[in-house]
Amino acid sequence: MRRTVLTFVLGALVSQGCGSGTDSQGNGGANGGGSKGDTAPAGGSGGSAGTTVGTSSCDKDLTGTWDLLATGVGAGPASGIMILGADGFTVTTDGGQLAYTAKGTKSATWTTTGSKRIIGVQNTPASLNAGSIPVALGGHWVFSSTFETCALDVAASNIVGRCNGRPDEFSVGGDDWPYAIPNLQNGLTYSITRTSTTTSQFGDLGGTWMANSSTGSGQYCIITLAGNTMTADCRTQTEFSGITHLTIGSDCVASGTTPGGLELSARKR
Repeated sequence: MRRTVLTFVLGALVSQGCGSGTDSQGNGGANGGGSKGDTAPAGGSGGSAGTTVGTSSCDKDLTGTWDLLATGVGAGPASGIMILGADGFTVTTDGGQLAYTAKGTKSATWTTTGSKRIIGVQNTPASLNAGSIPVALGGHWVFSSTFETCALDVAASNIVGRCNGRPDEFSVGGDDWPYAIPNLQNGLTYSITRTSTTTSQFGDLGGTWMANSSTGSGQYCIITLAGNTMTADCRTQTEFSGITHLTIGSDCVASGTTPGGLELSARKR
């Protein structure tokens, strides 16, 4: 469940992101859910938020420290802490800490007990108003570790990502990638295309999006960002097949559910 907490947070940061998993038959799905292998955190350029505007205005700015919790039937609760701002973010659970620094030279680290992995971050910025998300997201990104490289292009109407690892590996991932991020199939292209627009606290990202991969497997996700809600309706062979829903209140309390029956919550301090 620690993995679900971190996946939930990062999905919110990139508005369900470009994370698409691989299914049990090896077909690329349209949302993450593998047991290992990973993408790096997404930042970017062009978000309009980034200054604290008070604890009661999270519909305008999500900057701050958040307490995270996931609970489910038959499993103990898992908790974490996220610190989010224009300069980057850190997400800490008892499984590890993922940190992204947007100020100055961009960089990311994945730290677990006795181990710290460096993830290289390169960005060519592009304008994107991400509304209440203070981390700038737009542009071309390259995330790299010892054996893996992921490229990501983020724009207001389209998000495209591709990861490459060792030639003999099916999925991208290893000791130098965070275990908690949805795994991607080696060399596969994943895309999220906006099919309609609507008003959302996530600025240019508001609307309905179709997510799929280049396998032609027929798996997909329909992602809707409207008002203060995010909903993903996925038809994949992953743990996220079904409906995932998240609502972020202006009172800085967020709540959501996953297809597996987990209840997710977050509260800003």
